[in-house]
Amino acid sequence: MGLRLALIGCGGISRAHLDGIRQLDGLVEVVAVCDTDRGAAAQAAARAGGGPAVCERYQEVLARDDVQAVDILLPHHLHAPVTLAAAAAGKHVLCEKPIARTRAEARQMIQAAQAAGIKLMVAYCERYANEYQAAHALLQQGAIGPLHLSRIDHNQWVSPPAGHWLTDPEALGGGAVAGSGTHRLDLLRWFNGEVARVAAFAANTGVTTGRGEDVAAISLEFANGAVGEMAISWSCRRFPWYEGLWLYGEQGVIHNVGGLQLSRLGADGQATEYEPVPLPHDDRGGFREEIRHFAECVLENRQPLTDGEQALRTLELVEAVYRAATTRQVVSLPLPEDESGSRTPNI
Repeated sequence: MGLRLALIGCGGISRAHLDGIRQLDGLVEVVAVCDTDRGAAAQAAARAGGGPAVCERYQEVLARDDVQAVDILLPHHLHAPVTLAAAAAGKHVLCEKPIARTRAEARQMIQAAQAAGIKLMVAYCERYANEYQAAHALLQQGAIGPLHLSRIDHNQWVSPPAGHWLTDPEALGGGAVAGSGTHRLDLLRWFNGEVARVAAFAANTGVTTGRGEDVAAISLEFANGAVGEMAISWSCRRFPWYEGLWLYGEQGVIHNVGGLQLSRLGADGQATEYEPVPLPHDDRGGFREEIRHFAECVLENRQPLTDGEQALRTLELVEAVYRAATTRQVVSLPLPEDESGSRTPNI
């Protein structure tokens, strides 16, 4: 029997989740969908095959006996309160990234999940995408030796209508870094381990509707001595690629320009030509695979790869970025326990 799941929030991201669920051959059954906009919920129900119950209040979903787990697809400021309510109702939680806006909210969510004995997983879908799974496996195999330098970027045009929650730093928990950069920072942590120091600059270009930063450049020093950088733009009207990755190791390089590519030292000590890394045909399966992983963790009582603790560490890194951008100083991690960091960098 599959996992009986309810979607709470039927905005744009729900389409990606429902498309992923549809590819799982019955592993997950959507039994209810919920949105304060009943029309949006009805559209989600239709996309799920027409069978799910349509609800307008998440409390209705949590009261249903046929719901084992919820997929929280809400604005960031609602992640914590809805997760706390779900845990109190004994429902397992898959929550869209980031886990919350602040570490204080995230800790409440983790503690509530532990107290209720439910699974809490955060939807960092990029860890589950074939391309990044393959890159991580190559690193684990030592294909390019220890990493010395990692570069990652994100290019996008994000300018929602005025009044949309994505334009509000309070609801979003910041700007582009909190909204999309969190994915890329999470990958850098996964590839390199924990970060020791951060320097960052952020700006609002004035060409988008968002009131937070829409561009940022971030430098990282990892605890193992490696270094890295991330650049992000939400103000790129025509971008050369969506997301780039370059991993420089002692014995080779991995990058994803034109597909995942690998070069490493040959037997003669010379670098080989770049060769494509074989991947499954459907390389945009991150949403499907993260939901598969969540369902299997619930049904088989396993710990999720991107559990609350992992998401908290990525959120701490995001907060360190904002603190560095605000103070114009290098920030060391871990951050003090009693400080959450500013979400209004000097832009």
